[in-house]
Amino acid sequence: MDKKVEKTLKKLEETGHEFWIIPHETGEFLNNLIREKNIKCVLEVGTSIGYSGIWMAEALSHTGGKLYTLESHNERFEKAKNHFEEAGLTKYITQLKGHAPDIEIPDMFDLLFLDATKIEYVSYIKTFLFHMKKGGVIVADNAISHRKELAEYEKYIFNSPQLKSELNTLGTGIFISTII
Repeated sequence: MDKKVEKTLKKLEETGHEFWIIPHETGEFLNNLIREKNIKCVLEVGTSIGYSGIWMAEALSHTGGKLYTLESHNERFEKAKNHFEEAGLTKYITQLKGHAPDIEIPDMFDLLFLDATKIEYVSYIKTFLFHMKKGGVIVADNAISHRKELAEYEKYIFNSPQLKSELNTLGTGIFISTII
């Protein structure tokens, strides 16, 4: 991994906890998933300050892919922009500002990563499922730490005939769903 990327990730691990960054092991999981599946196009809902986006963009720099990342909060959007620049990954990232269900999505995606307002996960998946390629993967963070808030999402993904889903206990818990 590039030294600028490592330095930026380390800085955010030490200082970014007030902004709800994902655990380090979840970042590694996303990075490895992108590399192993040769994923080219990722949509992230909930940029926050860019920590998870850096993990994913670093992997996309090896697959020749692109990250589209959505954030509605002004301060977090700007912090993420600066962190992406620090890490030297801006050419692999398109930042989109606004509320996820209202954003016009420019592409079809291989991976959808959800890490925003938990009670809105069902609306996110309903909005973006039709922008997913067959065989694409949806990863939803906080499956264990926010189990109550994600109860409707869990019910939706495990009952959808379009998805094969599982719970993984990595980090704060992640739901992993594959488009079938």
